[in-house]
Amino acid sequence: MQSKENAILARVPLASGLLSGKMTQQTQFPSNDHRNYNRNGEFFSQGETFSGIPFEKALELVEHLREMVPEGMTMAQMAMRWLLDHPAVSTVITGATWPAQVAENASVSDLAPLSPELHDRLAQFYRAEVAPAICVPV
Repeated sequence: MQSKENAILARVPLASGLLSGKMTQQTQFPSNDHRNYNRNGEFFSQGETFSGIPFEKALELVEHLREMVPEGMTMAQMAMRWLLDHPAVSTVITGATWPAQVAENASVSDLAPLSPELHDRLAQFYRAEVAPAICVPV
């Protein structure tokens, strides 16, 4: 009997741009941008905008993550590398607006895996800070 393997295609790895580390409280989205629709996370089951976390809370969480980004890596690269470090993840589908973003995204495959200590720290951060902030429909 052959063993079956599963492959995960990770999409929206930057939580609609939040994990780029470039958004602030002053960030405004065009009126037709999907991030206006679910800015407060209330429609988690209808879209992954900001991963079901209200925008202002998500910005606060990103500031804590900023301290964990390894030297020489952007926050976006750390987020994508974190995904690629999981054996079941075969592909990360990341959007890009500019050619430089395409190059940065593609370079993540060449980066060394994140340290086990950083993986542990990120997992603890998720459990303690991120998971409780997710808006879950009742």
